Amino acid sequence: MRSMRNLLFALPLATFTVACGGEPLDPTSPEATSPVVADEAVDQVEQRVGLHGPYNWHTSANGYVSTSIGTATNRTCFLTGVSGNLQPPTGSSSWGSTGTFIFAGEWYIFVNHNFSKMLGSTVECMTTSANRTAEVSWYNGQPAKLLGAVTADRRCFLTMVEGAGAFDSTSEYVRVWNDGLNWYLGGDLASEGGGRALCVDVPESHGGWQWISAGSGFSKDLAYDPGGVGCFLSGLGGRFNQNSLTDGLSIDYNSGTRTWEMTLSPAKRGWANCVK
Repeated sequence: MRSMRNLLFALPLATFTVACGGEPLDPTSPEATSPVVADEAVDQVEQRVGLHGPYNWHTSANGYVSTSIGTATNRTCFLTGVSGNLQPPTGSSSWGSTGTFIFAGEWYIFVNHNFSKMLGSTVECMTTSANRTAEVSWYNGQPAKLLGAVTADRRCFLTMVEGAGAFDSTSEYVRVWNDGLNWYLGGDLASEGGGRALCVDVPESHGGWQWISAGSGFSKDLAYDPGGVGCFLSGLGGRFNQNSLTDGLSIDYNSGTRTWEMTLSPAKRGWANCVK
């Protein structure tokens, strides 16, 4: 049975403005510790990759909110979904960001914006930290950033996305890829924005997909999961300008068909890779 934590917080918080490329706030700040987490976790026993999650975090309140989603010891967490708004008000240079990161030996999921609109992300964790690399950031205008050399087991995925005008069409994206020699993080954005990623060793690759939605959304199958398969976002793009948690893209497990699926709202672009 898959575990679930639904993390919802929408109470007013003090506004926090993020500088371009800034680090997340210390999770021990008052803004970071105020959320109350509903815990409905049940250990997953079917996935041999050892999955914990999904963890959902979203808010329309301005400022920075985060919560711990567990230890970073032998656990590595990645994005599996983003929804809502990454677009600042006209004339504003403020940033919106969401995702996951390590602080003081724990993984945190966070949202940080002052757009007064809904923004959220979903994170899934796997029970390994084998040869985990340092997190790398990439922003519009920079060359692609090196994540590490290609090895037999290395897999790389997104941990965060940030926007301050970018993510306004399906031609804009941030993603990880490898050229057979090295893994990179980069993208093509028309305005300010970026993302973060890291890598970890997982023995088996079970496929990769890219889907682009135009005027209507859809869901597509990814990998069949006979046990032990997990799927994560290796790239994300499209128009993220809606004040709605139902507008975005996500990777979800369908227990009825034992299949991982990607669901995209209109004008979204997603890359997924599945591992075991």
